[in-house]
Amino acid sequence: RDPTVKAIQTQVRYVLIPKQDGERSCEYVADFVVEYQDGSTVVYDVKGMRTPLYVVKRKLMLWVHGIKIREV
Repeated sequence: RDPTVKAIQTQVRYVLIPKQDGERSCEYVADFVVEYQDGSTVVYDVKGMRTPLYVVKRKLMLWVHGIKIREV
């Protein structure tokens, strides 16, 4: 992979479960989304501690969007 960064976005929202009748949507907010020159994109999460809610959202990101979060 070419390590040259093309673009960086912060606080990118991903819908994990859409809004339903009487319920809000469930979202994951990525700390950083980095796009590299070779076209690859990596979602980074800066973690102090893995909470149970984060673990569920991490698994939903992989299931729903096919995105494996990189923790730093």
